[in-house]
Order: sequence, then structure tokens, then C-alpha cells
Amino acid sequence: MLKNLTLFLGLLITILISFHPAHAEIQSVEMQVDGMTCPFCVYGIEKKLKALGEVTDARSNLKTGIVDIEIKKDAALDIERLNKAILESGFTPGKIKIIAIGELLEYDLENKEYIVLKVTGSDQLFLLTSNSIHDNQEFLNEKTIKELEKVTDDGKKEIIISGYVHTHTAKIPPALSVDSFEIK
Repeated sequence: MLKNLTLFLGLLITILISFHPAHAEIQSVEMQVDGMTCPFCVYGIEKKLKALGEVTDARSNLKTGIVDIEIKKDAALDIERLNKAILESGFTPGKIKIIAIGELLEYDLENKEYIVLKVTGSDQLFLLTSNSIHDNQEFLNEKTIKELEKVTDDGKKEIIISGYVHTHTAKIPPALSVDSFEIK
């Protein structure tokens, strides 16, 4: 009886440890792909994406043109690699929507402070923007920054942000529009 209880507790502890949230937290990635017209298109796109080291699964929806992509728990989201894989498949990459969990940090860019989301369990940073189409000066406004900081107790709590991502030139982190957010 004691031996069975010990085995049960050992198994339970192992299961609980395996669900520890110390891994990267990009919960979902949805990519719009233009040009998918048949099941062969779907197969080619999924095969190309699954060949990327950071992708664990890809599922295409022919009707919507959306590809759901699962990223490995310890991998960063490399937007340019995803776009390149779609282009090499013969299709046109579109908007990428993600849901990511992380903490808010200040980021110095050209001697100015911006708010970024540092994704839990990785070094991935996203510059937070107010919408998915912005110019170089349009990042978060003061009102949105205050809202985010207030709900996260000045960045001490993890936050879940949903929005669209895009890359920048040079060594600027990719941007993430803040379409919605909630505290984890």
C-alpha cells in the first residue's frame, strides 16, 4: 500500500513538474496566406512550415486562408523565417496574429524609452504598438501605457497580449499591436 502511494506521488510530482510555466509562452500563431486554392496547396504549406526547427505543427484552413502554427515551447517566433517558408512554397504571406504571455519592460531605442513585451521563458521581445499599421513614431500612447502598467502592477504580473506582429529593419525588435490584453 505504501509502495503504491509512493509511486502515485512520484508520478503526480513528475506530471506537475512537466507543466511548469518556465517555457516560452507564445500561445497561438495565425498566419494569413494568400493563394491557397486546393488541398495540394495546403499540404505544401504545412510541409514547408513543419520543416522549420521552431515549428511543431501547422494546420491550414483552405476556406479562410489561415494557417495555425504551433511554435516549440523554447523557441522564439521568427517572422522572417515563416514568411520565407510561405514564399518558397509559392504563396504570399499575410498578417500574423499571435497571443503571447510575458512581462512589460522598458526598452531603449535611440535614447527613447518604449514599452516591450518580454515573452515568458525566452529572450523574445516585441515593441508594443497601438495598431498593426504604424510609422516609426507611433508606438503606445501614454494612456495605453498607463492602463497596461496599472493592470500589471507596474509590470510585475504576467500579461497576455493578442495582436498582429511585423518586423522592422535593422536591429529593432518586431512590433506587436495591442488588440486586447488580460492578466494571466
